[in-house]
Formats: sequence, C-alpha cells, structure tokens
Amino acid sequence: MYRQNKIPVMLMAFIRPDLLKKCLQHLEKFAPPILYVMGDGPRNEKEAALCEQSRELALSPGWKCEVIRIFNDQNEGIVKSFIKGMNLMFSDHEYGIYLEDDIMLSPSFYQFAHELLIKYKDEPKIGHINATNAAPHYRNPEDSSYHFGNYITEWGFATWRRVWESYDINMSEWEKINKNKILRKSTFNSRSKNSLKQMFDLHCNNPSPLAWGYQWHFNCLKNNYLSITPACNMSLNLGFEREDSTNTFGGNPIANQLDEAEFPLLHPSEIKPNESFDRLVENTICPSYTKVFIGKLFNRIKSLRL
Repeated sequence: MYRQNKIPVMLMAFIRPDLLKKCLQHLEKFAPPILYVMGDGPRNEKEAALCEQSRELALSPGWKCEVIRIFNDQNEGIVKSFIKGMNLMFSDHEYGIYLEDDIMLSPSFYQFAHELLIKYKDEPKIGHINATNAAPHYRNPEDSSYHFGNYITEWGFATWRRVWESYDINMSEWEKINKNKILRKSTFNSRSKNSLKQMFDLHCNNPSPLAWGYQWHFNCLKNNYLSITPACNMSLNLGFEREDSTNTFGGNPIANQLDEAEFPLLHPSEIKPNESFDRLVENTICPSYTKVFIGKLFNRIKSLRL
C-alpha cells in the first residue's frame, strides 16, 4: 500500500560526517516526516570509522520523524547505492526528495516541492523538480515562482515514481535515438552540446558507471519530461574542494546564496520550456567556445597591462 500523504527525503550518508551534520541542521528547519538513510559500506578501515559516525548522526536527527535505514555492509559505490535507495523509497511512495550529504537546502524547498509534486503528479510533461537555480537573477516577465525547461541539476531534487520507473541506468536508448535531435533540445552552443554528447557516450551501456546523473538527464530528455526550477536558488553544494568528494572537484561553479520561495506560489500560465532562462543557465555553466576564448584573451591583455 503506497503512502501518499507524506513526502519522504532520501538522504545519502557516507564518509563526511561534518557535512552531514550541516545537512541535517538544514533539514531540521522543515523537519521531513520520513527520512530514508542510504549508507554505503566503507572501502577501508579509515572509512569504517567515518561511516559509523555518519550513520549515527543520520539515525538520530534533531526532529521527530520515521527513519528508514538502508545500509550496505560492503562498498557498492554511489550508483548502486543510489538505485537501491530510490527503489526502496518509491516502492512505498508516489513521490519523494533526493539529497546527498553535502547539499544544504533552504527551509522552504520542502513546501515548494510538496505543493508541486502533488499539483503535477499526473502531468506527463513534467518529470523533475530542481532545488538549484544557477541564474537566480533572471526575472520571468510573468514573475512566476518557477520556470519550466530542460535544465536538470542533481543537488537536491524531487520527482515521482512514474519517472523513476522509466529510468535506465544503462542508457540503452542512446544508441538508437536521433542524437542531434535530442541534444538540440537541451543545448544552445556547440561546447555544451559536445560536452553532453561525450558524457552520454561514456555512460551508455557502461558496466561500471561512475555517476547516475547523466543517465537521469537523458531519461528526462528522451521522455520529453520538463523540469521545474524555482525562481530563487534553494540549494548549495558544499562538497567541492575536498579530497573525500566523489564527483565534485575544484571550485563550485554555482555557489549562489540560499534563498526562500514566497507563498502562495505564482504558477506559469503555460507548461512550456522557458528557453531564455535555459540559455542563461547554459551560458553560466558551460559558456560557448567564443565566450571562453574572449574571456581568456581579456585576462591575458589585463595581465600584460599590470
């Protein structure tokens, strides 16, 4: 029997108890009633102690809630752990929120996601709700509370069981689909297109994928699922510039401050992609070859003048 009256959070907790503690402090501000804790097993003795600390923290959150533990005795990796945790959450719930231990969410994201998960639960055009907004300075002429588009982020998101059931970690359809057509849906410059194609090629039928996000992105594109992005930024990733990070290296390219949604939400008048917003996000995350060249040239000229 599916439990549909409460929206759960699935939290990945591994070997970063310092970040997990901060993550839980942010979660405590909206106190989700159901918390799934996915803890992968350690790879060595040093990690074993850190795993244990993380699990103890996650099993004793600072608010009253139902905690469902999903712990691996052996290390299975982030991809298998992600699938295992999401399978369990969606076996019990029609929708839910996914979160990793280095993500800090704004308190209002739960209410924001809760309202939209219910509003669009039977809308086949929509498949993903972002917490991150890489271009929060953008203002829609409608002044709506969120945008529709093909912009997907993994730093805290909400989705439905109907979307999860269409997810294929092997990306088998990528070999059969019109690649140029699907890439044109979500990219505006050749640099971004080439980068996404490279990642899709790398993860298609890969027996040992290092990530699950590109497969999720592809799944949304091939099924024509639009994403929802809040007009303000409600997620901050603190996992950059750390030796214990899995897939985040260097500085955070999207380190916008946390903000709060205003309620009641103002909904867009139509369910259609906001291409001007998606284009602005792409220029922020993956600027064109021309823009990169001009930037380097400008910095070079500037350095010669000093």
